[in-house]
Amino acid sequence: MTASLAGRVALVTGCTGGIGSEISRALAEVGAVVVGADIPEDGSAWAQNVPNGQYHPLDVTREGDWQRVIAAVEADHGVLDVLVHVAGIVVVEKLQNTTIEQWRKQMAVNVDGPFLGTKVAADLMQRTGADRPFGSSIIIISSVAGLIGSPLHTGYCASKGAVRLFSKACAMEFSALGYKIRVNTVHPSGVNTTMVDHILQRFVDNGFAKSVEEAAAGLAPAHPIGRMADPIDIAKAVRFLASDESGYMHGSELVVDGGYTAQ
Repeated sequence: MTASLAGRVALVTGCTGGIGSEISRALAEVGAVVVGADIPEDGSAWAQNVPNGQYHPLDVTREGDWQRVIAAVEADHGVLDVLVHVAGIVVVEKLQNTTIEQWRKQMAVNVDGPFLGTKVAADLMQRTGADRPFGSSIIIISSVAGLIGSPLHTGYCASKGAVRLFSKACAMEFSALGYKIRVNTVHPSGVNTTMVDHILQRFVDNGFAKSVEEAAAGLAPAHPIGRMADPIDIAKAVRFLASDESGYMHGSELVVDGGYTAQ
């Protein structure tokens, strides 16, 4: 039985993407009030698929944007039970060809975003968690690239490894301060989204495969379970971490990779 999130408020960044939209729906399906946040000014298309969803434009790299969105959540709901950092980008490039601008942009979205959001939301989430038996929950979408290396992903691996340890450090600090905020990461492998299509094309562009079809043919067999993940596979893991069912998970990583890193 899926745990209820009735009466809980969840904020999901990167909500208009393949994984973010599925997470938003999965949380709403079990009763959460979901606040979506992403770059587009208009979130009406996202809101059509999320019952009672609310949307705010957000650039995760801007602290002022975070302050505006968290203030709005507090004004509208008074609490914030769940914060899911989904927003992320990937630069698929040889190390020697990666520009400092590409490196910094990837770090800004993938690392600065969770840092700023966690920093700004901490006070509200601490007050919310104090009234919950298992506290409030922060979930950062990392990647198997935060656990193992991958060619053409030097910056991406660095950023996803960074948020893995950022999560653990936050968990330890919040506990030391007496805050009832749990912090965990989720580590997907290949997920059937447009981001994977981009990655496959870049492998071809860099001479690692002759065609997108050839590059794609090697992905499913790399997962011992026999297929790549669908966004719902990641959303279910997030829903678990958002709920009281995961109340003893803190400073941990949940690897959802079909066996990819078990080899």
